[in-house]
Amino acid sequence: MANSPHGGVLKDLYIRDEPIQAALQAEAETLPHVVLTERQLCDLELILNGGFSPLEGFHTQEEYTSVVHGSRLPCGTLWTIPIYLDIASSVLSQLNITVGSRLTLRDPRDDQPLAILSVSSLYQADIAQEATLVYGADDEAHPAVHYLRHSTRDTYVGGSVQAVNAPQHYDY
Repeated sequence: MANSPHGGVLKDLYIRDEPIQAALQAEAETLPHVVLTERQLCDLELILNGGFSPLEGFHTQEEYTSVVHGSRLPCGTLWTIPIYLDIASSVLSQLNITVGSRLTLRDPRDDQPLAILSVSSLYQADIAQEATLVYGADDEAHPAVHYLRHSTRDTYVGGSVQAVNAPQHYDY
């Protein structure tokens, strides 16, 4: 007997979005875009392939706050670490990204469009509070806290994603 997916339903966005993949591919080429970091690429791939079920995108401010303060998604599903897309506010301003915008997310290795994000939330996180509540202390000796303090950009962008292409993995 197979285990049920976390949250009860496997959210495989590749299968969900396959019927409209050609339209998404064409749209992705017309939208403003950001190139993901390696960490963001990993998070996106896990969202798209269902590894982060029941998520269908990056945490909105409501979801982020619920996870940081209560270790649960707003629906009550256990979730202990926020999954956010951090982008510099200067980049968002340059691209004119606001709530309601659509944004192409590109692979940092080959610049292929991977997904389209429908922006539903733009917010600044309290890094010290996130570190303390999620990781137990605001101590840079913890690698995740060090990452928060030195690599995280100032604005978190939340919203649902639609799968355009799967990241390529090459055998060497």
